[in-house]
Amino acid sequence: MNFNFLIELLSKTVATAGESKLKDILQDLHDSNIDDYQAAIQGGDAFVKHLQPLVDKSKTSIDDAVLLAIKDAISQSAATNGIVL
Repeated sequence: MNFNFLIELLSKTVATAGESKLKDILQDLHDSNIDDYQAAIQGGDAFVKHLQPLVDKSKTSIDDAVLLAIKDAISQSAATNGIVL
C-alpha cells in the first residue's frame, strides 16, 4: 500500500473529526459569549485566508485537509449563527 495514500486518508479522517469538534466548541462559545465568538470567527477567517496561499504551495496534502476542516467549521458556524464573512 502506498504510504502517502495512507497518510492522506488518515489526515482527512482526523481533520473531519476535528471539524466536528471545532463546530461544537464555536457553538458553545457563541452561546456563552457572543463578542468572543464574533472575534474568534473573524480571527479564524483571517487566519485561514492568510495561510491558504502557503498551504496551496506545500507538497503535502495533510495541511490541505487540516486547513479545509478549520475553514469549513468556521464557515458553517458563521452561517448557522448569521455571521457574514
